[in-house]
Amino acid sequence: MANRFEDLHNHYRAVFNTPDGEEVLKHLCKTAFVFDTSYAAGDAYETVHREGMRRVVLSILRFVERDPAEIYKLINQENTNE
Repeated sequence: MANRFEDLHNHYRAVFNTPDGEEVLKHLCKTAFVFDTSYAAGDAYETVHREGMRRVVLSILRFVERDPAEIYKLINQENTNE
């Protein structure tokens, strides 16, 4: 079982520790409320949906050992260079 987990961890890292994977992570962080509130005023179902999206992306970041703050800095650097 440990080898399967280690293999899966290596697969995630192989995907997300590439330039393309980095772009995907940035997009996921932007669209899955990693840096914004997931609360949707007056709509508990939408809040739960957004929080679920956020949870998946945070799980990926944790799995590939990436700090959300690092991704946030990359996004802000891009925005100031535009």
